[in-house]
Amino acid sequence: MANANQGKKQDAFGEVTEANMGEVLNSAANGAVLNDGEFKALLSLMMLKEKRLIEKEADLDRIAAERDKVAKINSEQFTVAKITTQRNCRHMKGGKSRQRGQQKDPAVYAHTFTDGTTVIKCLLCAARWMPKDTADFLHRNGSAIPNWTKIGWREAIELAGESSNKPSSSERFFMTTNNEPAPTTAEGVSVPNLQI
Repeated sequence: MANANQGKKQDAFGEVTEANMGEVLNSAANGAVLNDGEFKALLSLMMLKEKRLIEKEADLDRIAAERDKVAKINSEQFTVAKITTQRNCRHMKGGKSRQRGQQKDPAVYAHTFTDGTTVIKCLLCAARWMPKDTADFLHRNGSAIPNWTKIGWREAIELAGESSNKPSSSERFFMTTNNEPAPTTAEGVSVPNLQI
């Protein structure tokens, strides 16, 4: 009787193909017995599927590597273009229509952040100067890099002082210490976290 049921289960699969591979795997997981030919066919199909997945992953890796390479080239080109723009910028309002006798009005402004640090920035080329910058080096993230603008902090402060632009700042919060004693109840118990 058991052999007859096994024979029916084996014949129910017929030829193992990709179309019925999921059904065969589910049946095998639930206790169905596969004959040698079905097992080899199933193993062969699984290996082909794994090969396709490996090839697909390799293609995706290759595409991602090419995309990263293009993004790196674009980033480098953007950086070079920005440095060139900042190197050639005069940091003055008026642009090409500026007259020789026109009043000197730098296109820079000073901005103070919430932590109290101040940065001077050009509105035309987005060049930034920070307190440690010199005419020779810009100090960024602990590194000194050559200063292509040839303007240091001192010169940037002078430009900001001559500019008609007003300084800006982020909203600043000042923390003060409370020297008053904590409130107490009628019984004299201190209530330090009393919220009103």
